[in-house]
Amino acid sequence: MLLKLLKPQTRIEYEQANREFPVPETMRKFVCGSVNLAHSSVIDFGYRDAIDEDVQKTELLFADFLNYLICDSLLESIEVYLGASKNIKKEVGLNFNQDQMDQLASQIASLAVWEGWIDECASIKDLRLQLQRRAKLYRRFVHGKDLELSSEMFDTATPIGVPQIALSELLHSSGALDGDTNVFVDIDQYEELGNISSRDTPGQSVDYRAVINKALASRNPELSYRIGTRGYSWRSHGRIHGTSGNLEFMRDYKYIDLDQILKKDEDDSARANNVFDNFAKDVFVRRLRYAQFTFSEEQDHDLLEQVYGSNLTPVQKVNQEMGLREPEKYLKVDINWSKETKEALIRLAKKDLYCAKLGEYWLKQKGDLESIDVRDEQLPWMRNSNRWWRKERANVLAVLIASQSRQKSIWGGAKEILELSGGSILVFLGLNQFIWSTWLQRNDRPEVSRSTLPEINVGVQSTAIHRASNAWYDMIFQQSGRSAERARFVKNVGDVLRNKILSDDKLSYPGANGFSVLNEELDNLPAVRGFLEQLADYGNMLMLRHTTKNTGAGQRTKFYFHPIFCPTLGLPYVRTKEPYYARIREVANWIYNAGYDVPLAQSPKAQQEELF
Repeated sequence: MLLKLLKPQTRIEYEQANREFPVPETMRKFVCGSVNLAHSSVIDFGYRDAIDEDVQKTELLFADFLNYLICDSLLESIEVYLGASKNIKKEVGLNFNQDQMDQLASQIASLAVWEGWIDECASIKDLRLQLQRRAKLYRRFVHGKDLELSSEMFDTATPIGVPQIALSELLHSSGALDGDTNVFVDIDQYEELGNISSRDTPGQSVDYRAVINKALASRNPELSYRIGTRGYSWRSHGRIHGTSGNLEFMRDYKYIDLDQILKKDEDDSARANNVFDNFAKDVFVRRLRYAQFTFSEEQDHDLLEQVYGSNLTPVQKVNQEMGLREPEKYLKVDINWSKETKEALIRLAKKDLYCAKLGEYWLKQKGDLESIDVRDEQLPWMRNSNRWWRKERANVLAVLIASQSRQKSIWGGAKEILELSGGSILVFLGLNQFIWSTWLQRNDRPEVSRSTLPEINVGVQSTAIHRASNAWYDMIFQQSGRSAERARFVKNVGDVLRNKILSDDKLSYPGANGFSVLNEELDNLPAVRGFLEQLADYGNMLMLRHTTKNTGAGQRTKFYFHPIFCPTLGLPYVRTKEPYYARIREVANWIYNAGYDVPLAQSPKAQQEELF
């Protein structure tokens, strides 16, 4: 989504809408060529595995195909800017008009890098048609329409990155672009290159990512790349094509992890005013404005709370929203407690089941040591000194009571919708779509008034959130990579952790909605680490540093399911207690049960016997 800011049409649409382009003025001097690897037939090289018989030739042809796509996109961007306002042209640093660019086309066509393949051109349009014709020949070949590529294609193949550098140099030297106008190349969905099927070639296989890495390694000042990718695909594939070297962090590239920017870290003490919350609220306001709802500018910051309510606490979920009859039935009193304690707890449950259930777990942990026939604020578990004990169990308790009463857990409120989004604007939009769709289905009025904002009740929100959660879980199967194995892992491990919570009779370990593994053990089994990293990079799990309270126990990493899956899994999403400490062999077994026979790093046969 952020990469769309590099596209010229986005900048123009902001101006047409009389809105400020959300890029600092000092950073707006750029043009960009864009290639989405999943949408431009680049990944279709896997359709023709016969060409993998010559691995190096395949990689060189892939590089040439990508070069032509990038150069065509760069010229397309300039064509779009030619039709933009004077202000945008000045902002970009574009000095030529259409006629001047058409005259420059002949110089571009005569660049030595094309090896004579491009004929004389009278205009940018003619030049782009020739670039597109070559790309079309590649598409016909990889789609099986042409059995062979002509030898001329290979004889005139261009090295990765070189044509776009030559094009950028000419645009600057000719004066078409200011000397300080940046030329960017945006390559999105880089991780898809790892999914291209490749023929089993003895000793090697085609490495498409290494080809792009070579372009980055050139570090040519004429050109700067912006790569959109999932983290696992980048971290584990730094090889540079044609060499034994790898890309070096900070030397060849900088890595920006948007998850770390948008998602809450364990060191964050509060959610107020964080980047994602402000972003999501702004998107919500823009969507309402686009739908022509009427509201004042002063209301902008509070619209999410106005529609969904500000916060739905665990107390409200249990005592108000669940609507339980005879709530005292859901107490599990111990036969060894005194008669006075049992009676006091039952009386409390009739008016405040949430508080009574807290008391049940307190008594099971601490024992029946003092009278509880006192005012509520004087109950031992309600004292201020025990507020952290209550906080650690609050959200778990709401899920437990829902399970014990055989009903779905309750979800809703603006704060919870933001939390369930887990730092993903796509999830946030999906939740809103499900909520509004459910609300419209239950709305008796045939027409929705735009003059006032609706206030959507918790019942509608909760139903819609469960639907959204189920839909998001089903979407795992549609993702690339080991999607089926990841989906089974989420379901199986979710059941394991849920059973740990449900079987904890004293609720002494409420943090089992996630698990933690020693980094040393993860390093010893890179395949296990790689699978867990894929879960994190596909948004199935959160992968966080774990500052353990056990001093001297070694560094750990903790894993939690993305909050959107928690309604489906019957787990709380809040992380207020230490997670379950899992051993690497246990995690490897979970992965194995999900259908992935994970290879083990050292002595595979011996460890396989030990683990399974």
